[in-house]
Amino acid sequence: MIKPQILAYNSKKILKILTIINNIVKVDGESTSLIKYPVLIGSRAAKWHVSSFREPNDWDLVATPSQSTLFINKVRMSGASCFENIKLIHYPGGGLKLVGGCINLFTSEKSNFDIELVSDKVDLRNVKSNVTLNKEESDKDNYEFERFNDARPKISSALMILDLCRNIKDKVMFPLLSNFPCIVAPLKILEALKTSHVHWPTNFHKNIADLHFLRILSGYNNVSMNQPLCSPQRDESIELMIKTRIKETEIIRGKPGAHINLNMTNEEFLDHEDNLFVRKRVPHDDLHELVKYGDYPIYKSLKDDQSKAWTKKSLFENLDYQTKLNCVKEEAMVIALERYLIPRISENQETSYNMALARICTTLTRGWFRQFAIDNYPRLSNLDKDLLPIAHDIIDKFPIKRKKSDVLVPDPETRAIFEFIRPYTETISSFDRFHNIKRHFSANRTGIKITSPVNNDISVTAIVTTTCFPRYNCGTNAVWSASVVILPSKDLEILNDKKGNNSDEKLDPSNLHPRYYNRFSELTSKHIFVLGVKADAGNDSWGPDDPVGEFWNPMRIEAKSADYVANMLQIPDLTGDLLFKYVLSCLQPTIQDNGETPLKHWVNELKSKGEIPIEPKQHLWYYAWNYILNDGKFIS
Repeated sequence: MIKPQILAYNSKKILKILTIINNIVKVDGESTSLIKYPVLIGSRAAKWHVSSFREPNDWDLVATPSQSTLFINKVRMSGASCFENIKLIHYPGGGLKLVGGCINLFTSEKSNFDIELVSDKVDLRNVKSNVTLNKEESDKDNYEFERFNDARPKISSALMILDLCRNIKDKVMFPLLSNFPCIVAPLKILEALKTSHVHWPTNFHKNIADLHFLRILSGYNNVSMNQPLCSPQRDESIELMIKTRIKETEIIRGKPGAHINLNMTNEEFLDHEDNLFVRKRVPHDDLHELVKYGDYPIYKSLKDDQSKAWTKKSLFENLDYQTKLNCVKEEAMVIALERYLIPRISENQETSYNMALARICTTLTRGWFRQFAIDNYPRLSNLDKDLLPIAHDIIDKFPIKRKKSDVLVPDPETRAIFEFIRPYTETISSFDRFHNIKRHFSANRTGIKITSPVNNDISVTAIVTTTCFPRYNCGTNAVWSASVVILPSKDLEILNDKKGNNSDEKLDPSNLHPRYYNRFSELTSKHIFVLGVKADAGNDSWGPDDPVGEFWNPMRIEAKSADYVANMLQIPDLTGDLLFKYVLSCLQPTIQDNGETPLKHWVNELKSKGEIPIEPKQHLWYYAWNYILNDGKFIS
């Protein structure tokens, strides 16, 4: 995947950049190969052809830079419309897009647009820039574009779309503008475009429904129920456009299923494929036995070597059609059980099955098996077995065993202080529930209260919070956060008194855990340690052993001294360092669902460099806290 760059945030700056491109085109004279009007594609075009098609969200257009310039000028000069959130976005290796909204100033009617720019003279895939602009943009033009030449192939799917629509007579006017016609792409082009990006998990269920509706409208697959559904026979030019479009999308969004390697043992493959959030209770193959349609799971008949994950296309093609369907269904049911129902991510078996089937059609398989599932999706989408009793039986019989954490033995002096404090320590048994919890969100909270042995009216409270917000929309990404709060107990009482009616608006009604998304907000002196972790595998799944730089984003760690609250307890030799160690020793915190993976990699790397001592062993969070607190110098 690539990271897009926003070149401009307003129409004035966008026009300047488009002028640069248009001037390059004029050097060679007007292009004769391109089309007179922009081409409308996507759901808006499908709706134009068939009124029963779903309601579209925006206007997807393919347009030249000069047509895009005309569009912007017409809106700016209309006096009745204006732009909202307009942006010119560059996808390195992909091209340029103009996105935003157009609003009628009198009626507030809004039309969103997504315009893919295309040129046969200028290579829009590569932009040279000296700076990255933000919303406080410079007036200086810092972008350079290059002409196509013989060494730089100018073929692109957008150019092919314009060429395929050259003689199309169907047109529609863009709303809010008096005279901006667009050619409406024919159904066969719309079906081909939908085919080109159905492999990606984003909006999969919408895309697969659109694809098969378009195939019906185009007259494809008018076959009996006992005959397979297939991809349509297309012209060579359309097939080339699809292949080109797929390659372009892979540059921008990554290649779905690229991580799959079937040339390994079943155990190696399943361990590699194991989702980060799924801890297995029973082997994958045992689940196949529980959902099989016949005497044995169908996938076994597709292997020459039962010890390998590799299945043969020729053996699959020898199966009858219903058995092929059942083969895909068996795999989808196993995935539904393993990844959704047994981990209790979902309690709905139909939803779980459909999510599993979506994974088969996108990131968990590839090649001929995935294509069969996509082509025959309408006949696969209905679950015909009851999976809930299977899931409940496994949950009852095979509870997940908790991993034993390493026992950390402090040195004698530290142990003596810990033993002195322990009688004055009590565990906090209950906390307010988190509010506004979204689906799959999990939060764990533990705490202790330490009373001063000198003064019973003085105490400090330490609370550890960990959260995980995974997203299971076919792709895999998540955000984790952890915090250690140590503060005077009276301050905690004040925070609780301030909750009032506004607490429902906050995720954490106790106002203890800071929000995290790329950075922390609401940090105060009470936050002795905070850790934020984010992973984004895009269209792939990932695991705890994957390289940190591949899927895991840079961590965010903040550390503050605990000396102030330690001194309040008036315990001899108790420093903030020892207090933090004691809190970690009592509560033994860890981040759920392998969220500590990049922290472990980072600490181990520092140990290998000698920047953190290997002995004595400390809690993982302590290594990070000490190192960050002392500006990159671990102090023993």
